[in-house]
Amino acid sequence: MAGSSFGAKLDLVLKLFSMSRAHLASALAVDKSLVGRWITGSVTPSAHNLANITRFVAGRHPGFTMLDWDRDMDTFAAVFGASSPSPAGAEPTAESLDAFPLAIMSQIRAATAARAKDLECFFQTTRPAEAAPGRFLHDQGMVRLNPNGLLEVRMGVRETVYRGWLFPVRGQLFCIATDAANGALVFAIFSSIPSGRPQRLDGITLGSSSGSLPGVAAAPIILDRVGELSGDREADDRRYLAMLTNDPLAAMDSVPPEVAAHLSRDFGPTPLAAGGDWLLQIPLHRSLGRSMAAIADAL
Repeated sequence: MAGSSFGAKLDLVLKLFSMSRAHLASALAVDKSLVGRWITGSVTPSAHNLANITRFVAGRHPGFTMLDWDRDMDTFAAVFGASSPSPAGAEPTAESLDAFPLAIMSQIRAATAARAKDLECFFQTTRPAEAAPGRFLHDQGMVRLNPNGLLEVRMGVRETVYRGWLFPVRGQLFCIATDAANGALVFAIFSSIPSGRPQRLDGITLGSSSGSLPGVAAAPIILDRVGELSGDREADDRRYLAMLTNDPLAAMDSVPPEVAAHLSRDFGPTPLAAGGDWLLQIPLHRSLGRSMAAIADAL
């Protein structure tokens, strides 16, 4: 199977059959989110699921076989008498990104060009676990310079995967990312970037609450650098996907005390009266950010 384009092919099949992801998930007895992961390319179907998908397609298009998944996109579409669409999950062009109403895109590009080598890495986050008060979660992720000249960020836990962009702005990092499978959108701002290669950054995230009632949730977050990119995009993609299989719930007492305290501090009227914070914020003098030697200095 041509793994890198399977999602685009499956997405085309669903469109040709006028079928929703939920319908396919029900027919295959899998969760709808898993179908979304197949389409976005964050998860590759197991041999068992691929066989079931193939049988499902063949039931509506006689003659379709497992070998057809190995066709390139043009000939795959031709099997169904269709033309090839733009690949699902195709990377946005520089022009489409500049279509965002941001008056500072030229500054963002200049800052990215200056800092990209320092910022590219594999990382792990630590943040409060919303569904398990008192515990912490780890996201696994990767920051990499995209061919369009901007920093792409991919991160998640298990099958919940976000993909978006990291913008250096005035010494801070602004992140916007989405989960294409369920339409979720998250934001994050990381504190001032230490000179050189950041080893640890702290920041604040904002997104939809995952509780039983709809809402918005903000929380502090720590990002730790855990590895360097190899320069081989396919190898780096494999490492990232392998990292996603890590247990997202941090083991009890595994989070360093200073990090746990940083992520658990209180704010509001009562802490303010005692000399604490009125707002959820990370003053520079309390930031846990630190860096390694700059790449240029290390060479």
